Amino acid sequence: MLIACSRTLLRMALLSGALVGSLGATAQPQPEVRELTTRPGVTLRFVYLRAANPVASAVLFQGGPGNIGIFPNGSMRDGGFLAGGGQNFVAHGISVVIPDVPSDRRHLDGYRASEAHAQDNAALIEFLRQQAPVPVWAVGTSNGSLSAAAAAARLQGKGPDGLVLTSTVTREGRTRGLAHVVSEVPLQDVKVPVLLVHHKDDACYVTPYDAMPGLTAALSAAPRVALITAQGGSNNGNPCHAGHHQFQGIEAAVARDIADWIRAAPLK
Repeated sequence: MLIACSRTLLRMALLSGALVGSLGATAQPQPEVRELTTRPGVTLRFVYLRAANPVASAVLFQGGPGNIGIFPNGSMRDGGFLAGGGQNFVAHGISVVIPDVPSDRRHLDGYRASEAHAQDNAALIEFLRQQAPVPVWAVGTSNGSLSAAAAAARLQGKGPDGLVLTSTVTREGRTRGLAHVVSEVPLQDVKVPVLLVHHKDDACYVTPYDAMPGLTAALSAAPRVALITAQGGSNNGNPCHAGHHQFQGIEAAVARDIADWIRAAPLK
């Protein structure tokens, strides 16, 4: 396994503002609300954003309970780092889908590590492969990292070509079932390149930054594991739902660095 040196993101407000301004000058794709049948009698609604000339595609798994609440116009009730940040990836050539919960679930608590959830996500990955002949990545944040890791560990040949885990849950929560620890799936079965992205000052008690070496070691079969260490931004709100945990104030910069790594990463 090759463990790449971590990089530090130092993003000032002026830089973020300039980036947002430059993106605003580019026409953004309109979100499309789609729906797939993933299992007998079960459908899955998702938002699809297509990059003009995609170099990769990604399934973006938001954290929390996963019920992001997709409205007919493509907006969402949950606007976290991934659920609300699809345009940040599209701006760098990555088409994305952002899934809600399947029709037989109210939330994803106790479900993210399951075979049924992996089957739902296999349908999303196949959808993206049908849209463009480019690598497909699974990208998760917080609880969503378990969904992304489960897709890579359980689906193998039908799974993603690469994996990005951000603000990953590595510690059990005080309330059982609400924190979806990434080790609920066999991480040694992940056999694709992995990028870890974590804020150095993440204050959420279930996502400590000092767990990154152990998480890297657990991904023992991955051909490459790298770490991006984020710094800066603002830290307002609930430490497990906002602030540094959701890369508040540096969302576009973090998405850009993820996109840069995806474009450059060898898949073997």
